[in-house]
Amino acid sequence: MEDIDNYESDSSGTLMDLKYQGLYVVDRQVLSYPSLLSLDLSFNLLQCLPEEISLLQNLEELLCASNKITALPDSIGSIQSLRLIKANNNMMISIPKSIGQLQRLKRLVLSNNILTSLPDEIGNCNNLESLLLENNSLCRLPLSLALLRGCLSELDVSRNDKQMQTTLPSQIHQDAQSILWILALQREKTYCIETLKKDVKLLQHQIHSSEETLAELQQEMKNLETKKKRLEDDLESVRYFLNVRYHCREIRRKALELWQSVRRACARKYPESQEP
Repeated sequence: MEDIDNYESDSSGTLMDLKYQGLYVVDRQVLSYPSLLSLDLSFNLLQCLPEEISLLQNLEELLCASNKITALPDSIGSIQSLRLIKANNNMMISIPKSIGQLQRLKRLVLSNNILTSLPDEIGNCNNLESLLLENNSLCRLPLSLALLRGCLSELDVSRNDKQMQTTLPSQIHQDAQSILWILALQREKTYCIETLKKDVKLLQHQIHSSEETLAELQQEMKNLETKKKRLEDDLESVRYFLNVRYHCREIRRKALELWQSVRRACARKYPESQEP
């Protein structure tokens, strides 16, 4: 590895550019710049980032794209100043739960990895505006993402596991608003179903403990099952609505293209009718 003095950094010591250096490890001297705001480690041969990266307590941008990194360090959550993490084009299979501690994080780029899941704690990143997850191996998204409906405006989950399409139609894989809406519904329905399950268990206990109320409790259980079925039917209706909306948008787009094509054809055939 080259001497640290040969790496590009600005005179203030707040920016350090280590792209294309052929690095296999991060030199510990890099971690001795407490005033560092931006660290670019992209396009190297790194397989991991050191836990000691948490020493950079003022770091706002961590750029480590196009390496061979398999996971972010657990200590990443202690860098409270982080606003941007760009870790696309790596070999990441997981994200630490500590990611949820990054309250100032605005943009998280994890495209082109091999992620199979995301921690529920990611829903605690309440300033996250952009989350890019395309081309991974995700089969579902954590329902906690629904908590970010007020801030998350860019979300891409395209080209993931086919199982993702069982809950999120492929037509909306780049539509943050629709995805978060579905997740919010699923989260609400899941909470209701779990509550219903608890109620059912309670009712079952009451049935065994009191024969006098057996008939009444059985009727209540039937009502709970009916509610559960309605919740499941509501979710299916939402999926149908989203699919119809997508097709309507396609029809409108094609109609607009046809109208523009006809208008151009008329303009070419009857140029004298055009205003000067």
